[in-house]
Amino acid sequence: MVGEGLAVDLADTELLAVSPKVDLLATEEGNEKFWELHAGQLPEGTRAPAAGATRRLRTAVRTLLDARVRGERPEPWAVEDVNAAAAAVPTSLRMDIAFSQEIRWHYDHGGDAALAAVARSAIELVTGPHASQLRRCAADDCSMLFVATNSRRQWCTPNLCGNRARVARHAARAKHD
Repeated sequence: MVGEGLAVDLADTELLAVSPKVDLLATEEGNEKFWELHAGQLPEGTRAPAAGATRRLRTAVRTLLDARVRGERPEPWAVEDVNAAAAAVPTSLRMDIAFSQEIRWHYDHGGDAALAAVARSAIELVTGPHASQLRRCAADDCSMLFVATNSRRQWCTPNLCGNRARVARHAARAKHD
């Protein structure tokens, strides 16, 4: 899934509601594809981190997001891992003569800008105004997370999980008629 923001999209690369679970980042190829799809959300010149580093951050981000959805305190190790990734590449706010602003990422002296961008996305989501809109898909066989900009949204994707739920409801009604 692409479009829920870097943190949610990374968390959703591990499908937990299927058996066995599916890891879309199990290979370097899957890792490269994830970062390719999200290149427009990353600082210019960012390269894909190693799959192992991506999976480690994904575990921390997923733990953090799951805790937020459940309304619980996150695991301290997850908070530390996300904070460490975010701090590894400092940023600064810059202004030009047209009074426009940009954030400049300073990754030329170390750190991983891609992982820092995901960590920053996670921090902004769980501490920001959209935190209460973070949801888990209502489908029993789905573990995807999403940000519900519409309060009635229940499924990660209306055309997949939402459609399956509607078909199941229709079949159940037809069975009782």
